[in-house]
Amino acid sequence: MIGAMIVKRMVRSTYEMVNQGDVDAVMAGWADDAVYDSASELGVGVTVNGKKAIAEWHRKYVEEYPKRKFTVKDICLGETFPLLSAFIGKSVIMVDWSITETNKEGREFRYNGASVLHMRKGKCIYASDCISMVGLPPISSLTKPTAKA
Repeated sequence: MIGAMIVKRMVRSTYEMVNQGDVDAVMAGWADDAVYDSASELGVGVTVNGKKAIAEWHRKYVEEYPKRKFTVKDICLGETFPLLSAFIGKSVIMVDWSITETNKEGREFRYNGASVLHMRKGKCIYASDCISMVGLPPISSLTKPTAKA
């Protein structure tokens, strides 16, 4: 139970770093060979390979959306001993969140999503975001069509 509380606190702390735009601090928790994958029901998304490329994607995101506020609604841990699994072996963490973000033109967007984080020895090796953007216009140059909507 204490291990779960520690892991959940670490996850919430990482989302706060994203809110603050601290890309370097966020990337400290990623493996060099990590993969970031996002998708939505609208058929737009992106797959980014490698820590350096993921960091660059996050820097572009922070530039495009200078104001952002993730609200973590729930965190689910896939292991019985999440702290041990996260730092010694492999673990899976699911984060249910909502976000309000404002782009550099001052336009505000609100939507929900979920992230699935695959961890190995304390580092994220694969992160997959599913973003619910129903009813929103195209909002980012960071996404591109991946399939028919």
